[in-house]
Amino acid sequence: MFTKNKEDSRKAEISNSANTISKETTIDGNVETTGNLRIEGKVKGNIRARSKVVLGISGEVEGKIYAQTADIEGTVKGMVQVEGLLTLKSNAHITGDINTGKLIMEAGAVFDGRCKMGSFKNSDALESGSTKNVQKVVPTSKPLEKPERNITNPSLSSHQV
Repeated sequence: MFTKNKEDSRKAEISNSANTISKETTIDGNVETTGNLRIEGKVKGNIRARSKVVLGISGEVEGKIYAQTADIEGTVKGMVQVEGLLTLKSNAHITGDINTGKLIMEAGAVFDGRCKMGSFKNSDALESGSTKNVQKVVPTSKPLEKPERNITNPSLSSHQV
């Protein structure tokens, strides 16, 4: 029993660990981690994290990102697949498809690709080119209302206004 508790605490420690790819650091190859990952540098390859990925404003990824949750503020050229919440900050720029459980997109974020939201039963739908269940990202603000017209000159007919 003591061994199991020690093993569980070790797993928790690993999943809560923080890994950082600093500014002016370039990695050419895939990155895989069970802990959190913060990227301020450049990665040319796929990223697979069982926890959270944070791509800072100076961060760049040329490849696919797979994560539990992610906050993106930098540039991604490739598919992004996040099981939970994906947050695109105002400086984010993604060229590629998104597959996520939930999406928050701040004003100013740029996204060029397809987006699939919801469950991960068909998580390879975006890779295979299927457009089934693809949802559009729609702004949450209310549409502009038409202003009321106040006609003060009775000589004008309604088609002249």
